[in-house]
Amino acid sequence: MAVSNWEIARRFVAPDDPPPGSHKAKTHFNTKLTALTGLMIFVLLAAEGVTIPFIGKLVALHVFIGWVLLPPILLKIVSTSYRFVMYYTGNPRYVKAGPPKPLLRILGPLVIVSTTLLLWSGIELVLVGPHGPNALLWGAIHRATFVFWFGFMTIHVLAYFLKASSLALPELNRKPGAHSIRIPGRTLRIALVAASLVVGIIIGIVEWHMSVPWSTLLSHHLKLR
Repeated sequence: MAVSNWEIARRFVAPDDPPPGSHKAKTHFNTKLTALTGLMIFVLLAAEGVTIPFIGKLVALHVFIGWVLLPPILLKIVSTSYRFVMYYTGNPRYVKAGPPKPLLRILGPLVIVSTTLLLWSGIELVLVGPHGPNALLWGAIHRATFVFWFGFMTIHVLAYFLKASSLALPELNRKPGAHSIRIPGRTLRIALVAASLVVGIIIGIVEWHMSVPWSTLLSHHLKLR
């Protein structure tokens, strides 16, 4: 008995890959892209979090990682917003795929807004410098936003981390075999995520000098202790 192409694919690729032509396959690219981007953002945020207790010594690294995060976060906002628009405008593929749970639908915009405000206030702090006219204001906004953002993000990560990992890791680990079938869009997804990381690193390197005033100030304060 001849084995169908889908049966071959089912044996050699990640089990979450849907049969070609199904409504899930038609939203497959967006789902995998969001998962890949989210997993990379999680790793970067974890690195950013490590710098916080040592911000006096690691402020330059803290700022650098903040710059690196910008393009991946923008990419994830675009991918999730696209799915949001497709679902609520009645696109059959996304309607059949279904929406997130009610709580997560409410949480999504809160995560986007708080993340945007957190990054915006951080950028403003770097731009105005420690002695700028609005440094205290932006510092207060940055700290206050972090509290709300951390709460929203904790729920978001707990809800999606395992699912995102199960979708993203097979993309990275998948090795072509003699009978394997290439999953459409995988190369483009990885390229988009990698490109966002590279662009972020370039921005971080170009803007590294912006953190020097903060490094100087905090180093001075540490010496006075």
